[in-house]
Amino acid sequence: MSTMSIAEATAKCTLVGFCPELDWKPLSFVKPIPPNKVCSACGLVRKKTALLPCVHVLCDSCYEQCAQDGVHVCPLDGYQWNDEDDVDWKDFPLIQLLRREVGR
Repeated sequence: MSTMSIAEATAKCTLVGFCPELDWKPLSFVKPIPPNKVCSACGLVRKKTALLPCVHVLCDSCYEQCAQDGVHVCPLDGYQWNDEDDVDWKDFPLIQLLRREVGR
């Protein structure tokens, strides 16, 4: 059984929501995508991520799915919160993504 480092895991990513030419195509990057841009639940890289109070990162799609009756629950550890101010949202602009070199 082999283990991958975070750098190896984030060097190859599937992008969603940036542009039709890049969406849903696994790409390998020379310099890995930062872990705070990769969803901890689905592993996708989207334009917007949420840093949760439990320090997991969710994309906007996974975040929407973790809400129940006004309470959010982290799908990874079960941590619950109800104050939206406890979540730190980050954007990943297309221009930043396009500055990254794609490997072979």
